[in-house]
Amino acid sequence: MKKQQSFVQGAAVLIAANMTVKVIGAVFRIPLDALLGKSGMGLFNVAYVLYTTMLVISTAGLPVAVSKMVSESASLGRTREARRIALAAGAAFPAVGALFSAALYWGAEPLSALVGNPAAAPAVRAIAPSVFCVAVISVVRGYFQGMNDMVPTAVSQLIEALSKLLLGYGLAHAASVRGLPLARCAAAAVLGVTIGEAVSVLYLLVRACMHRRRPVAVLNDYARPCTALLRELLAVAVPVTIGSSVMSLTNLLDVALVMNRLQDAGWTAEQANALYGAYSNRAITMFNLPQTVILGLSVSVLPVLSGAFARQNFTQISRTVGAAMRLTLLLALPAGVGYLVLGEPIVDLLFGADSVSAGEFLRILGLAVPLLAVVSLTNAILQAFGKPFSPVTHMIIGGVVKLAGNHILIGELGIYGAPVSTVLCYAVIAAGNLYTVRRYSASLPAAREALLPPLMAALGMGACAALLYSGFAPVLGSHVAVLLAIAAAVVIYAGLLRLLGAVHREDVLLMPCGDRLCILLRL
Repeated sequence: MKKQQSFVQGAAVLIAANMTVKVIGAVFRIPLDALLGKSGMGLFNVAYVLYTTMLVISTAGLPVAVSKMVSESASLGRTREARRIALAAGAAFPAVGALFSAALYWGAEPLSALVGNPAAAPAVRAIAPSVFCVAVISVVRGYFQGMNDMVPTAVSQLIEALSKLLLGYGLAHAASVRGLPLARCAAAAVLGVTIGEAVSVLYLLVRACMHRRRPVAVLNDYARPCTALLRELLAVAVPVTIGSSVMSLTNLLDVALVMNRLQDAGWTAEQANALYGAYSNRAITMFNLPQTVILGLSVSVLPVLSGAFARQNFTQISRTVGAAMRLTLLLALPAGVGYLVLGEPIVDLLFGADSVSAGEFLRILGLAVPLLAVVSLTNAILQAFGKPFSPVTHMIIGGVVKLAGNHILIGELGIYGAPVSTVLCYAVIAAGNLYTVRRYSASLPAAREALLPPLMAALGMGACAALLYSGFAPVLGSHVAVLLAIAAAVVIYAGLLRLLGAVHREDVLLMPCGDRLCILLRL
């Protein structure tokens, strides 16, 4: 039971950290946007896009691979091997990160010119060392996650976010006050990101040294050689990296396809750009927010399942998968339904009345929120089961469906074809992942148990929220009405979950202070 308790508690730690990081990120972006303006933020974003592309190629699968292998070794009592995995990864992958950092630094000018913004070169150089830092961070985070300790990951994320906020904005402001060119001001803001990553590296290395000094019980002194461990690390990391690259490439092609199809349908280039901006910068940004919560569950469930699978503990596998799936749907379904019924007023509240079309896109994307949550969780489950290429195959199929859907539907529905094709994409990936999980394990809970109660509660919540908003809006205005409707929806959803028996005592006991929550909820 200890493993499962740490799974949900670890998820709670990561969820809290991820939500805080999102808030800090928003606080950072708003004043930075005012300081740099649209042109300066364009330079900042070009550097960030090139940086994240390098990260996907060099380190996307690394934390997953280290976490999975460390958990498997630790669960078998091979503490020495678990540490050797981290040392082997720490010797090899930061070297790869250093190569990509050098490529980004020395190739800043041609890469910036390639994406049509050569003035971004100073910002690209400023962020280049971060690729090396993230390689180190990924190894250490993966080790601690594999040991079922999510606190170092959470704290290091907060360090990065706070450093970006304080140093990034502070350096950009100082550069602006000194009258430096806009490109230098943007580079100063980006430098805050790099410093934040470096501070995070220092924190994690200190935690790793402190952890290494602790006495540990070695039940099995066997440890495979480093070359064998590196081969296995690559076998796990490469499919994850390919999957991330597939989705990144799909999104890149998606931009070109949507813009071209809109213009083929009769929109001008300027109109097409405005529509796609409303879709990508506002609707998609809101669509990705619930994944902040789901990601915590996926990251924390991977090492627990990997360890259970290594010991062939099928009882724990079934119990963990069931709890994770129920919690995922409990969190994702109300978010999706909330977007479906309150998409327009939510976007109006956050972005202003000129974003009505983005609210309509968000309503459609609400259907994809639980699908993406299931994809995220089942990806982790399949990786734990040693089937990392299965999600890649499904992502490729889903990407083809998305691109084909855009080509066909945008001609018929206009820009609305883009969110519809996104829903179809994640539906295909989720169906493929669920089929594969069911094929290799009978651990998935029945749909009647995991899906129907929270779905009914979410639909009831959505109906009440829509009625409350329509009643309050004419009297109090849209902004106040949507806030009241959301607050009421939270209470209504919790009550309906309790009424429909969707909350399981065994799941609540896995949460922090679970015994007290059971008493409070009378479970």
